[in-house]
Amino acid sequence: MKNSQYIKNDINTEADSGLKGFGLQKLRAAERLLLALQQNKKGIFCTIEYVDDVFEVGIGKDGTFIKAEQNKNYSTNFSINSEEVKNSLRIFIDTWRKIEEDENIVFVFYTNVGIKKERRAGELAKFEELPEEPLLQLLKEKNYDKALPFIIPVIKQYYIAQHSKHEKEGTGEDYYKYYIDSLTPERWVEFFELIEWKFNEKDEWGVRKSIDNIVSDLCYKFDVDLKYKQYIIAQILDLVESQALENGFLNQMVHVAQVEVLFKDYVREAKVQERLDPMHQKWDEIEASDARDIEEKIYSVCPQFDKNSMEEIQDDFVNGKFEQENYGNKKAVKAYNYRIYNKCRREIKRFLLSREDKTLLEDEIQNFINQLVEESYELIIDKSKTYDIPYLDREMVYKSILILFQECYLALD
Repeated sequence: MKNSQYIKNDINTEADSGLKGFGLQKLRAAERLLLALQQNKKGIFCTIEYVDDVFEVGIGKDGTFIKAEQNKNYSTNFSINSEEVKNSLRIFIDTWRKIEEDENIVFVFYTNVGIKKERRAGELAKFEELPEEPLLQLLKEKNYDKALPFIIPVIKQYYIAQHSKHEKEGTGEDYYKYYIDSLTPERWVEFFELIEWKFNEKDEWGVRKSIDNIVSDLCYKFDVDLKYKQYIIAQILDLVESQALENGFLNQMVHVAQVEVLFKDYVREAKVQERLDPMHQKWDEIEASDARDIEEKIYSVCPQFDKNSMEEIQDDFVNGKFEQENYGNKKAVKAYNYRIYNKCRREIKRFLLSREDKTLLEDEIQNFINQLVEESYELIIDKSKTYDIPYLDREMVYKSILILFQECYLALD
């Protein structure tokens, strides 16, 4: 394939077209990628607003093929004299002359409207009589003997006029006239044979429904819950649009594998959700009203608690907090903390009810915390048989208990 920088629209018509049909372009590109995935095609790339509205490149064992599509979302029918048709053909011709002979290319004119009979205006006014059938209908039916004598003058005049209008004097505007004049009748037939005329096709809403159906099928294929369908569609459309804004041809192209990854990401997400401990919801319901930190809570029941031991406790709390804050799944951490909190809260209640003296010795506190660690650890290991648990080591259970004391959830009085 020729260097992509040469395969581009010679005439910038963005200012003329504005944003009309931009939504259809995104939808058609997304539909192309989804169909490729549905049909197990691996080497498909798509982008929008490059050369044509939708530009598809396919790479396979038989070589490279290109499909360049013009999208026209309109409310009135088209004839060969319509500006949109003539400009699309001008773009197709400019792209065709730059493609290597050994590469396959197909041009697509896609629109939601139909064909109308042309009036004898412009170049067609020079003919005394036109065919009974609309010229675009003859082209679509490949009736070239009847259509081309009328169509070629229209396209040649428009092609030369557009390039003369946009080329600066002395920069090769005569080249385009020479090129278009050099096309033989056989070459014109060869060119029109490359065009797929798609009239009365789905409008934006119709393509959107088509995408919805394809994504439903692919969700079934990849075992993705249908509740994710709309998220997948939104991500694909965003992917097409955002990459089209990138610099460089390859960066603008969306590969079918990227679409496949989106489905597989939701498969992984579903598996994570299946193994996620639902008790994370309970964590957010806890009201922590005790404003004291862990040092104040321990000294309130044991004024003689060793200072060095307290520093170690505070260091362990800080390290534990750092580990929890850097864990990827916050919901899993919340569920983990809730399980430990609920276990410790019950054990503390029993412990305090069994004692008349409200003051504690340091050894009693250390031993009781160790007891909380062992019982909480046993619970966590048991729950890991059902859910994905973020930490399965005693040390992290211990640090998590310190976090609960520090952050107003647990106390020894």
